[in-house]
Amino acid sequence: MMKIKQSIFRVLLFLLACLPVALPAQEVRVSEEDVNLQKLFIDANREKLLGNYDNAVALLKEILKKDPKNAAVAFELARSYEATEEDEKAVRAAKDAIEWDPGNTWYLKFLADLYQKLNRNEEAAEAYERIVELEPNDEFNYFRWAYFLVRADEINDALKVYDLLEKRIGVNEEIIRRKHSLYLGTGDNKKAARELERLIEAFPTDMEYRHLLASFYQQAGDEKKAEEVYREILAIDPDNAKAQLALAGGAKQPEGELQFLESLKPVFRQQGVNIDLKISQLMPFIQRVADTGDRQLAAAALELSSILEEVHPEEAKAYSASGDLLYYSGKKQEALEKYKKTLELDDTVFLVWEQAMHIYNEERQYEDLLAFSEQAMDYFPNQAVAYYLNAVAAHELGNNQEALSTLQQALLMSGNNGFLRMQVQSRLGLVYNSMGQYGRSDQSFEAALSLNPKSPEVLSQYAYALAERGERLEKAREMAALANDIVPKQSNYLFTYGWVLYQMKDYKKAREWMERALQNGGENNSRILEHYGDVLFHLSETEKAVGYWKQAREQGSGSELLERKITDGKLYE
Repeated sequence: MMKIKQSIFRVLLFLLACLPVALPAQEVRVSEEDVNLQKLFIDANREKLLGNYDNAVALLKEILKKDPKNAAVAFELARSYEATEEDEKAVRAAKDAIEWDPGNTWYLKFLADLYQKLNRNEEAAEAYERIVELEPNDEFNYFRWAYFLVRADEINDALKVYDLLEKRIGVNEEIIRRKHSLYLGTGDNKKAARELERLIEAFPTDMEYRHLLASFYQQAGDEKKAEEVYREILAIDPDNAKAQLALAGGAKQPEGELQFLESLKPVFRQQGVNIDLKISQLMPFIQRVADTGDRQLAAAALELSSILEEVHPEEAKAYSASGDLLYYSGKKQEALEKYKKTLELDDTVFLVWEQAMHIYNEERQYEDLLAFSEQAMDYFPNQAVAYYLNAVAAHELGNNQEALSTLQQALLMSGNNGFLRMQVQSRLGLVYNSMGQYGRSDQSFEAALSLNPKSPEVLSQYAYALAERGERLEKAREMAALANDIVPKQSNYLFTYGWVLYQMKDYKKAREWMERALQNGGENNSRILEHYGDVLFHLSETEKAVGYWKQAREQGSGSELLERKITDGKLYE
């Protein structure tokens, strides 16, 4: 409490020193009335510092009754009114302070702030016009003056203020940019362009100003003028990468895209060109490959990402770009190696970790996925997807209890991520099914479907679980059929429908659907291979069945009965 009092005392001493008191020219004695006024002023400011604004207002008004036209007191009164949201009273008091001390810019700035608060922009602009007259060398005042004119929709007057400032300080980038924006806003593209040209004239060696002009022409749809500016840049700076990239061209047709990518090679080979600039040119094509799977486009883009790897061997982004292109063009193992190299250089980007984990999962490399996801969980303990994929690996490797525990943790962490919650619930359904807890399995699958009733992944996994039990097979068939309608030619969904038919003892149709699964990427899936062998056995094609069982073993099937099937040439279930 003592420290607070001392602080208030120091402030009051300062305020006392600032209080204008009329003193005789030759005498230093202060009248009793002046002393009383000073005491009232100190009391008023003490009340204001303590937050007792009503008391402060009363004391300040009392001073003004005895000492009319005291600007400092009127200013403090305005600040007290403003603190209690009595803004109109604050405006009147501030105007009084300005009238009684017209040369004080602090009073004018406070009034302008009040006008801004009340959205009275024209009056705020008038206040700054007076401030500029009093402080003509302060650039900030001109910018504030123009700012309020713009808010008041007085664009031409704002431009005149910028012209006035420019006459004082010369051509200035900030002024030019603001004038350019104002002309652009009024639709006067010619004057907007002229402002950028003036900037170039003032700083002819600064290429960034020329790039600004070229970009403006491009945004305005004038490609011809943009090209002219880029050619001017190259005439001055032949190695300017941004201009080279801009002039590289590229049509909308596939042939044009390939030509464009080819034209980028010289720039990509330049070591001095920032890799981010190069990546920005490559990104649209990576996205195109992701959307279309276009192998030809991917190959052309990969040539550029390979150049990036050579020119920028210590940049993780180069390898990440190659990894994305390889992944989306179906070369997942090659993509995985690129992602690993990316992480060697920079292990802080979780998206790269996630992409690598998805490849391990899609390629059914569950032991690798388990180890890699555990490492990802250590690096990123708050990323629920790492826990989910770790649980997938544990489940596929037969560690159901471990998978269950990790999935429950992932569910808690998934928060508002509905898609991930759906995946976790569906995998819980599979885990509970493997553990024989069928009631909980169904609850988990239903929870997943409540998040997305038409998720082909959930529909297929639910159908597979029911088929494994041999329960509600008609429901399983309907769900498996719907999954295939939503996403045709997906090997897992095709297999699940065949597996349901197998459990329904429709072996001929089961064979047909499992063959489709094998033709659409399932030839390396041990589960599909083994169960296709089961179908063949029921169709009395024992030799072929044993052949597929052996292929399943080569792919690393974890089935406990597989060896007996192969050894005895019989089906065990």
